[in-house]
Amino acid sequence: MKKFAERNQEREWPAGAVCGWGFAPKILAAIAFLGISMSLFAFGGKDAAKDKAGNDDVIIASTSWVAAIAYCAGADNVHILAPVDLRHPPEYELKPSDLSAASKARLIIYAGWEMFAKKLAETAGSAGVDVLQIRVSNDPAGIKAEAKKIAELLGTTGKYEAWAADFDQFTAGVKEEVAEAYSGKRAVVNSMQTPFISWLGVDIAGEYGPAEPSPALVLDLVNLKPDIVIDNYHNASGRPIAEAAKAPYAELLNFPGRDGTRTVEDVFRYNARILLNVK
Repeated sequence: MKKFAERNQEREWPAGAVCGWGFAPKILAAIAFLGISMSLFAFGGKDAAKDKAGNDDVIIASTSWVAAIAYCAGADNVHILAPVDLRHPPEYELKPSDLSAASKARLIIYAGWEMFAKKLAETAGSAGVDVLQIRVSNDPAGIKAEAKKIAELLGTTGKYEAWAADFDQFTAGVKEEVAEAYSGKRAVVNSMQTPFISWLGVDIAGEYGPAEPSPALVLDLVNLKPDIVIDNYHNASGRPIAEAAKAPYAELLNFPGRDGTRTVEDVFRYNARILLNVK
């Protein structure tokens, strides 16, 4: 079997990211949001959906993670709200152009824990724009399940099925290589990476996060004597555990964006490379 890095070449897809905005006083921000959204949605609608190139059926994704799953489903024309270079995309604040784009979208997809996206989806839904909430996940089964939902809504099940077949082969290679390297090793894991690490078959001795671990929890996890501490890049807080335990430390991704990652496959490659090269 070819190694995972040799297979499944990277697909290109538009970043579509935009920058943040916001007024300092929360009250003024809320008034501005409501006023702009009402005026924009009054003149928007699905039939008017076009991107800058004049293409129809623009899909709005709240973050790069959501967008990556949409591309697994066969979506082509995706606009991402939160910039891909944000370390923690859910912190993004909406700006007027986001509301304008949403008013003309065919579909808005979000995960639910991005408060900005929930407000956007509620407003868009009231204007007749379709909205879909998905469960983002970093394990193959979860990714495929949510991508299938999107494909069924978009009518792209053929594209999804072709992608899923390739993805199964790709992820099998990733799992084989990483699982072999971590056979017999025990890990302490940030809970945001637990599904991925569990899928790899690595023995999880303990968990922490997503909140910063307390001193008592750090001590408990250190006493487990892990062979590695696996953290989540987007809310990293596990380095003190690794230092106290004198264990190797690795930060893995969920949201594409870092080091040119864009697709689900890119994230799997990135994470596998980190795990295989950690010292």
